Amino acid sequence: MSLHEESAAAWHPYEVRTHNHSTASENRMHSDEVARTYGFQGGLVPGVGIFAHMTRPLVARYGTEWLSRGVADVTLHKPAYEGDLLTVRTVPTPGSRARRAHTVTCSNAQGVTLATMTTEAPEPNPSCDPRGELPSAPPVAERQLATWELMEIGKPFPAHVWRPTLAENLEWCENVGDDLPLYREGDAPCLHPGFILRQANRTFRTLFVLPAWIHAGSRITFHEPARVGPTYEVRAIPEEKWQKKGHEFVRLYVAVRAGGRTLAEIRHNAIFRPRKAG
Repeated sequence: MSLHEESAAAWHPYEVRTHNHSTASENRMHSDEVARTYGFQGGLVPGVGIFAHMTRPLVARYGTEWLSRGVADVTLHKPAYEGDLLTVRTVPTPGSRARRAHTVTCSNAQGVTLATMTTEAPEPNPSCDPRGELPSAPPVAERQLATWELMEIGKPFPAHVWRPTLAENLEWCENVGDDLPLYREGDAPCLHPGFILRQANRTFRTLFVLPAWIHAGSRITFHEPARVGPTYEVRAIPEEKWQKKGHEFVRLYVAVRAGGRTLAEIRHNAIFRPRKAG
């Protein structure tokens, strides 16, 4: 298929009923009781789950190639709740000449756009940020409550060591309703991109206690597929923090590494101290 034909090909909307699989998470924003104190109608479906739904049409069409050199930039606008019926629509990005450039939207049954994502397969693939080579901080004996002062720009977190099993990858796929075979078949199936992005969330727990926080968006660059089998080291460094409307935000640079190589890089935006309602 030529690039022109590829861009013009119809993408059917993808529908999925989402699931809040993090109700027992340390992040109590996924619980009904706590989320309501921040003005939400109930516990929030994890943002990494929404991202996972949005990757499904792309991986269905492009397979491991997208997991090897795709760049995806997702912004989360509104929350999704347990059992919401979501519709994911994928269209060519207007005016873009980039290879496999698409705009993806995720909306609920009321037609509210919950998230938008742009994605492409740049040539050549971007080189890895040298910050991925920086040593991580040593493990801490006791985590502290995250504060503005303690969120130090440029200071590495302790590494998050991740040993994903096939059973865990399958559990993740079940939680996000993704039945694509490449996450299941072969000696070393690909790890789901949502499962990979989830590890950026978990880097916070190497250093801080965050009682309730919100994933606001991410830019993820894949350099090669991450697969079941290796042990991964997930490194994180705060690169920017800011305040807006009473919320305190941070952006992390995150590198997912194995065998001395960086397989994926993430710019991860979060409200680490949200303002309570009222």
